[in-house]
Amino acid sequence: MATLEITKENLQQTIEQNDIVLIDFWAEWCGPCKMFGPIFEKASEKYPDIVFGKCDTEAEGEVAAVFGIQSIPTLAVFREGMLIFQQAGALPAAALEELIKKVGELDMAELRREAGLPPREEKPAAGPARQAAAAPAAPPPAASTPPAASAPPGASTPPGGDGAGKVVATVSAGQGLALMADDFVLRRQGVTREFLERAAGIPAAARVLDRYRRIRDAVRERGSDALEELRAEHAAWDFDRERELAALDADTRSEVKAVLRAVDELLKG
Repeated sequence: MATLEITKENLQQTIEQNDIVLIDFWAEWCGPCKMFGPIFEKASEKYPDIVFGKCDTEAEGEVAAVFGIQSIPTLAVFREGMLIFQQAGALPAAALEELIKKVGELDMAELRREAGLPPREEKPAAGPARQAAAAPAAPPPAASTPPAASAPPGASTPPGGDGAGKVVATVSAGQGLALMADDFVLRRQGVTREFLERAAGIPAAARVLDRYRRIRDAVRERGSDALEELRAEHAAWDFDRERELAALDADTRSEVKAVLRAVDELLKG
């Protein structure tokens, strides 16, 4: 099948309504992107059941920013709405084939259990999504979020970038909170990946993030119909905000406040 142009309007629907999605972040001026492009196109013809998307980082700067794209080409791979892999650099054809194979073999039920995510809701088979009418509510969760590393050979750095890339490996146990690192609402409020990775060891932070995740998932599943019930439940939540925040160091307090703002944003609808 032909590749699909990825924009902020169709990003979320494309990822959520298809089993496996690969997105090539590229730009016209990028030499390595032109080398990787034909490899990506050929793979899209070989695997018609997989969605192969291309995101022009010049035209879709907002999407590129959400995923922290600083070197291109960058390949991002999603399975069942989860970010499984993200790496800068032009992959050889054999490496791309191997990656696709490994992603297809993942035990997603086990990964979702380890991540603390609900089971995947079965949707009627309708083929790859080609268009979307609404803007995305939030990008998908990442499988893990290790520190950024220098960009590998075969990657170009856009003007103003520092050449950093990142690899997102398969999920390991205990990384449920870090899976929220690419949540658009959290990032908009200033919540950092570093905080999410250490939040499990901070009781107040873990509670607030768990509250956010529960509300977010309920809104995703039930839409605006859930808001009235969620607002009432949140108003009765047993969390002494003043006392809990006062016990935290300044940096953690700022991050927890940002998550609480994100909760308020969700509840506004």
